[in-house]
Amino acid sequence: MQNEGHEGGERLQPIRQTTRVEAFTALLSIAKHELLISNFRYPLRIVSRFFGPLVWVAPFLIFGRALLGGADSQTLESLTGISHMPTFVIVGTIVTTISFTMLWLMSFAIRLESYRGTFESIYACPVSKFIFFMGKLMASSIWASFYIVGLLLLGVLVLNIQFVWTRFPEMILVIIMLFFAMFGFGLILAGMVLVYKESHTLLHFVDGLFSLIVPMAYPLAVLPEALQAVSRALPMTQAVIASRNLVIRGESLLVQSESIAILLAYIFIAIPLGYQFYMRMEGKAKKKGVLHKY
Repeated sequence: MQNEGHEGGERLQPIRQTTRVEAFTALLSIAKHELLISNFRYPLRIVSRFFGPLVWVAPFLIFGRALLGGADSQTLESLTGISHMPTFVIVGTIVTTISFTMLWLMSFAIRLESYRGTFESIYACPVSKFIFFMGKLMASSIWASFYIVGLLLLGVLVLNIQFVWTRFPEMILVIIMLFFAMFGFGLILAGMVLVYKESHTLLHFVDGLFSLIVPMAYPLAVLPEALQAVSRALPMTQAVIASRNLVIRGESLLVQSESIAILLAYIFIAIPLGYQFYMRMEGKAKKKGVLHKY
């Protein structure tokens, strides 16, 4: 390390910039740390990740059967072009739950380090916060894949879901795009949590809001027109619509131009804005003297 400036305090600078290989190694280490410490070290969490989908999706399926009188519905088909309710719900649940998992993990990315007592170590590392958050994103995507497997097993073995499996790789591509599209949201929430600390209150509000307006288990058409417009502007809604069109209706990815355009817009616009917002909030936390506080 070398020192710069003597008046107004010394400012420490790295001897050299971190190379790309070192940054990628750090990213992998962060993802590995998150998976081992938070998840894989507890076998019950792994088991619950497979059986959790049954508990989560059961109320939607039971209510749907009670309301529709069976698994198939002409009303649902008239609104969405899809008649099989369990398949409709499973796809929506896969996409939205992945989004919520990613939001929670990203928003708690820094806050969890305070819980674990590793906050100071994270800030002392010569790695940019962007690499740190990308490591968290990688861990989130791997952990969410267990949920996808659990829901698919439930759908195939119990619910007789009607997928066009040749389109499933294209759905996975949409989900990957969704992960990056939600990255900006995660950075914004992480910045707010860093300053205001009330993480659970904020995240429960955002989680509940998205659960209401994103068509996870019901058609978008049943919402008021104003909420439909808001919902269509969200990357989660576009990923749900595109995924259903792909694996249920059998449409090509090329036909999902509107959804793909919105997801790409979030990737290239929301990520830089979200990172800038996080850095601003970090600076605000430092000025207020609350950065290190629990």
